[in-house]
Amino acid sequence: MLHETLGEVVISHSGWFSGIRYGFLMKILIAMLLIVGGAACLSAQNGRVNPSKPLLTQADGILQSVNNASLHVSATDGKLELTRGNAEAPMELVFANCQGLGIRREDDQWWVLPLSAAIDKVGAQIDANSALWVLPLDALSKDSSWHLELHGGEAIATATETGLRVTLQADRVTLSKAEARPHSDPFGHRFSFKIAGSPELEDALAAFYWGTMLPSVVEKTMAARFPYSSGYVLSTLNVKSYAGSYPAVDHEFQIKGRLAMGSEADLDVVKRMIGLQFQLMKDDPEGLFRAPCSVQPDGRREYHIRRNSKDNRENAAMFLVTGNIEVVEEAWHYYEARKDRTWLKENIGNLENAAGWTLANVDQYGRLWGDVYYEDQVIKDGRVTQAQGFAARSFTLLAGMERVLGRGEKAAVYEGVSKKMSDVLIAPLPMGYWDEAKQRFIDWVDRDGKVHDHVPLVANTLPVTLGYATKNQADAVRRLVAGNAGQFERFPSFLSADIAGYTKSEIGSGGPYDLSAAGRYWYWDAAFRQSEKQGGMLFDQLKAVAAEGAKHGYFMGERYDMDYVYYVDGKNSHGAEKYYEYPNVFAAVLISKYLGLTIPADADVAVAPRMQGKGSVEFGIPEYSVSYSCDESGFALKNLSGKQRKFKVDLSGLSDGAKRYRLQGKAAGGGVVGAQSTIVLAAGEEARWVAERDAK
Repeated sequence: MLHETLGEVVISHSGWFSGIRYGFLMKILIAMLLIVGGAACLSAQNGRVNPSKPLLTQADGILQSVNNASLHVSATDGKLELTRGNAEAPMELVFANCQGLGIRREDDQWWVLPLSAAIDKVGAQIDANSALWVLPLDALSKDSSWHLELHGGEAIATATETGLRVTLQADRVTLSKAEARPHSDPFGHRFSFKIAGSPELEDALAAFYWGTMLPSVVEKTMAARFPYSSGYVLSTLNVKSYAGSYPAVDHEFQIKGRLAMGSEADLDVVKRMIGLQFQLMKDDPEGLFRAPCSVQPDGRREYHIRRNSKDNRENAAMFLVTGNIEVVEEAWHYYEARKDRTWLKENIGNLENAAGWTLANVDQYGRLWGDVYYEDQVIKDGRVTQAQGFAARSFTLLAGMERVLGRGEKAAVYEGVSKKMSDVLIAPLPMGYWDEAKQRFIDWVDRDGKVHDHVPLVANTLPVTLGYATKNQADAVRRLVAGNAGQFERFPSFLSADIAGYTKSEIGSGGPYDLSAAGRYWYWDAAFRQSEKQGGMLFDQLKAVAAEGAKHGYFMGERYDMDYVYYVDGKNSHGAEKYYEYPNVFAAVLISKYLGLTIPADADVAVAPRMQGKGSVEFGIPEYSVSYSCDESGFALKNLSGKQRKFKVDLSGLSDGAKRYRLQGKAAGGGVVGAQSTIVLAAGEEARWVAERDAK
């Protein structure tokens, strides 16, 4: 290896250095030479650059200047290190046209500290003690982002009229570059996937994560002095639309996206979000343990919201039981991610109380009268098919958590409730939800017994996805979905096929916008496509959302594609701007449904890819620490972590169609397995599944 040394500046010719190119290092070196007028101006005693002068003579992207610091380029890992010059003064970096994100360790938790031009005013500050990221404002910028990793001390970032001023109260800081939207978690753990269309998908994941998902976490920034701050996340970065946090519906999909990303910071945010929901239920003034629709900045909680129909003839409750049902699923998936029995034991009472409010709205036949579940501008005043399905599943999940804690009697009770609810779900009208004549599930039945049905997507696919539908019902639903594909996949995943059929008594007074495509419907459509092993459909959906995001700097709207029946105004999206839903659902669908990476309760990682053809995937995020690849001969999986781990592998969704594979590798032993198998891999170990072609 060839090195050129000038004082403490070490330039290596070995290639890439953690995102720092050789050309960039040469630029720094040349700038330094310009500043000091050549090597003669370096201190003869310690080889350091004069700390009273800036290191840069011209801006390097968004980085404008560095003061009171000497520069060292490591010969081992190529990272830049800033060392404080005058010990009595802080180092200072000035950035322009940027936004910041700090990482803080406090109270044995990780905290995300966004400093966003979309929300914060000049003078706003964040105080990070672990790391600070500074990113260009434009997600499509050619400029790099900068990662400042602290080794003790603090980084205080202050918003200025032109960008950020960063004061480093530290003796040493590691400085490195990444993409405008880093392809990593907040700790620098990288992800990549080389598959057809992957540049668009990988770029979109990074942009949605850093542009919307992380800046939405305002617990210690905007919400720091709110009556409820811990677990407070925004539904839109356009706080002029609404600045509340919305446990009913919104938290479900915020949590799905964060669990899919899987960083320790994301998991801590999820834990606090669930904790916020439990606290709001405890604070229910009626003592019914209801999950509110929202909590506002002033602490006001909306537990019971009723809305009139457009013609003022009908009325319904919004999200009467939605949050109570959702928090059970959220808690189960959080437990899967961390296997934290202590946390589960501490909160099982909260989960039982949440389920109690759901049970309070179930009749003697097992039917849930829950009114509106997802759509807050559709007047569903009665029993709703999708709510029935989600509720039945929630009791199964709660029973599973009871069994984890050894509470068999409680588990048996909830299993009985789930069975009763799922049985009536698939029963024919008038008692159940299945229309035998039309061979589909209806949307809802109002309190007068009138059936409302506009060929709903999720109401039909959910009983199939959850495994409740009979074989004949599942086959009929598949035909229904295929026959209405043009409408269901308009953006993707439209709410219903017969949008134009809604009456003014069914549409809320706020207008028909809730009839359009939203991320919540897409998530459950994608779950259906995953269960049906329709990887091609998932890929098309992901591409459509990524392309729409790229048009607008990777910010997404609330609702899509109503410019043909109601909102004929030339716009593709309506509702709030810079909305949370599609970015979070994109992350969840891409990672857990298409790439097939999840964390199950009975293994370290589950791998069930649905991608078609050749490709490779690598997630360095410690939650996964895995890479895999698919080619003509089969499938290879490598454990990237430093410890032995258990993997559940499901290859039934691959396009090779193989039903049996020969395992190769140290741990495999050369045996033949089916498309589903479980394997234990040592640290750094790899195994390969070679398709048995004669066994298709």
